Amino acid sequence: MKIEDILYFAPGIKFSEVDLNGPKLPGQFRVRVAEFYLVPAQKCVEAKHAFAAGVLLVSCIDTLAYMRFGGRAGKRFKRFTREQLLSFSSDDLASHFYDDFRNGLIHEGRLKKGGQFSLDIKRTVILSDGILIVNPTCLAQETSAALRSYVHLLQMDNAERKKLAERLNKDLSEEFRAVRG
Repeated sequence: MKIEDILYFAPGIKFSEVDLNGPKLPGQFRVRVAEFYLVPAQKCVEAKHAFAAGVLLVSCIDTLAYMRFGGRAGKRFKRFTREQLLSFSSDDLASHFYDDFRNGLIHEGRLKKGGQFSLDIKRTVILSDGILIVNPTCLAQETSAALRSYVHLLQMDNAERKKLAERLNKDLSEEFRAVRG
């Protein structure tokens, strides 16, 4: 995000202020993910825009999976959903979520095989006759918990924090170069 001549890593955090090698990074990363994905997703839920909320949440999960585990998209996404999102702990649900939701949204801008985001179900996910239905309100809660867990890990584990810093530095190299510049 760029406002006037300032590049922002997250709302209120300039790229020049990112603490890539220090203890502030976990909190800064939390703000980035929360403000770019989770807060807007919650606003979509409040406005009854289930699909838009779901798109933001799937993108958030994809981001968290990449930052936490790296590697190939399918492997990291399924691992993240199985290990970090309680409702997707089975291989079957994690695979459906990856194939029908993540891949459908990323590659085709749609949900596949009849998948739906619905505010009408009471649980995070239901698999009914091969159709996955996901409640974005519940998914946001689980994703927020996964973010909190990851931030805690980053605060406690220097190797994990260094891995995140390396990914951010690589992926956002143009932004960091521009502010050093």
